[in-house]
Amino acid sequence: MDVKWIKLDKTGSTNSYIAELIKEGKGVEELVVIAEYQEHGRGQGSHSWHSRKGENLLMSLLLYPAFLSASEQFQLSRVASLAICDTLESVGVESVIKWPNDILTSRGKIAGILIEHAISGGNLSYSIIGIGLNLNQLVFPDFPISATSLTLEKGITTDPIGMAETVLEKILDRYKLLKEGDGEVLEREYIDRLHMLNQPASFMVGGEAHAGMIRGVNNYGELLVEIEDRIQTFSHQEISLKV
Repeated sequence: MDVKWIKLDKTGSTNSYIAELIKEGKGVEELVVIAEYQEHGRGQGSHSWHSRKGENLLMSLLLYPAFLSASEQFQLSRVASLAICDTLESVGVESVIKWPNDILTSRGKIAGILIEHAISGGNLSYSIIGIGLNLNQLVFPDFPISATSLTLEKGITTDPIGMAETVLEKILDRYKLLKEGDGEVLEREYIDRLHMLNQPASFMVGGEAHAGMIRGVNNYGELLVEIEDRIQTFSHQEISLKV
């Protein structure tokens, strides 16, 4: 797959930049946008993404997965999450997937994902996969989950453009599996990497604390949690893992 590249010094957010191109009728092919700095980096929901200028990978990828129905959109989250884990593994860093959109190492959070879709006729007309991957940053603000980076993990300095090329390669490898109908492989590997799977944990549900265990994630992207001997399904707005 031929993918066009755009490299920016700074932007509001790389996801928003692509969305604006599409609005202007310019996003007509697969596209990668990377930036040295985001003035308004976004995470899941109302969360923001913090990154010092030039130190990390800030990247968005535009795809046209019209072969997926709207109900199958979580498959792209599996693709992106596994691709980041593949990328980290290639440089000797083990990682896990914290549902719904974070990648963790034993030291803390190293990457986040924000995927935005457009739907037409019941299928995905396009998807924007935004990725923030901490590479060279040494100092972070205090977060509920501590942040880490490749430098903190491995003592190495990483070129953001070279890392973007690796991430793209890993995403397209996983995306090819999905297009070829191997979604069950992605599902199995995603569950194998799921943070806190089958381990006792505390959750906040509707403002109340509950003890339970994560049992998986269904094809709609809902978390399966066993609470009081009953497996329940939750969207990311309905439940949070206490840290």
